Amino acid sequence: MLISCSSLSPLVRAQLEGLPSWAYSPQQRSGEVAFVGKGTAPVSYNARLLAYEDILDQISAYVGEDVYDMYYRELTTTNAIADFNLTIASEYTVSEGRTGFDVYLLARMDEALLSGKRTSVYNQMIERERTIEAMLNTAGQAYRSNDDTGAIKQYLEAAMLSAEGPVSERKYETETLLDKAISFIEALRFSLRNPVSTEAKVTVYLRRKSRLLSPKVLNAPINATFQARNSISETYTDFLQFNTASDGYFLFVPYNQGLIKDGQIIFSLDLSSTIAKLEKTLSQEQVERVQEAVSQVSITFPYTLTASLSGKSILCEIQEFSLEGSLISGDQALKVFNQELALDDILVQEINLKPTDTEDQLSQLKGEADLAFLGSVGVASQQQVRDHWVVVASGNVGLYDLNSGALLFDTLSLEAVGSGQTREQAQRVAFSRFGSIAAYLQSAWLFKR
Repeated sequence: MLISCSSLSPLVRAQLEGLPSWAYSPQQRSGEVAFVGKGTAPVSYNARLLAYEDILDQISAYVGEDVYDMYYRELTTTNAIADFNLTIASEYTVSEGRTGFDVYLLARMDEALLSGKRTSVYNQMIERERTIEAMLNTAGQAYRSNDDTGAIKQYLEAAMLSAEGPVSERKYETETLLDKAISFIEALRFSLRNPVSTEAKVTVYLRRKSRLLSPKVLNAPINATFQARNSISETYTDFLQFNTASDGYFLFVPYNQGLIKDGQIIFSLDLSSTIAKLEKTLSQEQVERVQEAVSQVSITFPYTLTASLSGKSILCEIQEFSLEGSLISGDQALKVFNQELALDDILVQEINLKPTDTEDQLSQLKGEADLAFLGSVGVASQQQVRDHWVVVASGNVGLYDLNSGALLFDTLSLEAVGSGQTREQAQRVAFSRFGSIAAYLQSAWLFKR
């Protein structure tokens, strides 16, 4: 059986080659640094000079600057360097016959004096690598605990630190650290369980794709992005933030009451805060690599909400009153209310009732339909501000079961403000906004969003 010398312990290797034990593993006392220099040349003297150069190369690497010109003459002529309290403690020469001589020199020196020679740049590099190594250890622990996003963030933080200055090993280089983070990101996969598309509810899992197992990823920040409509009928993009926490999954519930009736939820990995830091430190190309990897970690959940009144006939009346309490002939609130409900496929029939109390209206409508929206809105205040009028409208809209007379849902008292160049224009705006807000609340209840 053949055994490589490199696989043997330093002591065994030295014995096999007939060398002193310190040739490959010099013993270091407390507060001391030891280097072994080796030189090979046809002439013993030249081999010795090369061994001195080898020692100076090791000192240069240790302190972070080239010390050859500074100490070569002193070392080769005195066998010492006073600045480091360096002495040649041992030496050994091997004659290799025709190939020449191998000279080994054991140099011992004061650690404090040697460290004091280090440049500030080198010391910063040492500290940088020490911090990066700690980050990598933390990342490893997080990964073993299935906290993949925690590990990813540690690698990205380490990449940013690496970009601040030089490092001595490949494993600390920015590109190496980025590659590792991206490989972790690319291994993530979403999956959905127990979908209820009529209520836009679903359980969301994030897993790590691997050859044997697909463990759930813990503590992962997730964004749920969707389209919603606000109380003044404007459509906008909204998102909710979730976290897989200690379970590796979460139940999505549409907390936004304005979620559009028919749409889709996009679940995606959220590393936005970390990427924002990357943009300040790394190149645009490096940041885009991370962004591209993150953008691939997403899944879409389509839904269609179903209202509880599907298939039922519905009547609607919203009466409008002046500041003095008189019924006016306008139907601005009613029209906007019905238009907003129609956006969610809730169709109603407009009616015209006398200004009586609700009980009388319900008695009058019983048997005419299944349900009725009944409400009123009036001018609560109006005033002229410079060249504009401001009107505040107040009222409510209730949904009633015409068979039982029961109140199913009430918006309670609402206020809406309108402004315009004339009092009439401001009043129309206020009544329109009231109708929009009332429809928003009624629709949210009907779809139980």
